[in-house]
Amino acid sequence: MIGVLAINVLMVLLSLGIASQVVPTKLVSGMIGVLHKIIGITLPPPEKERAVALIWISSMIVIGDGILFLLVFLTGVVARG
Repeated sequence: MIGVLAINVLMVLLSLGIASQVVPTKLVSGMIGVLHKIIGITLPPPEKERAVALIWISSMIVIGDGILFLLVFLTGVVARG
């Protein structure tokens, strides 16, 4: 539980750093470039990189927490049933 909270806090802090432009643009473009090349989709234009990074981070938070919630919920139902 502490690990999940720590990861969520770190992701939110990274998002705040990207949104407030504390995190350098070169780092953001590097992260987005690697992610898009791995998946095989086109890179966003340079002026949209920060917004795309925030979208990816928020998506990962929602997907990760959703998967963990379903895992805990479904294993609880199976254990009780």
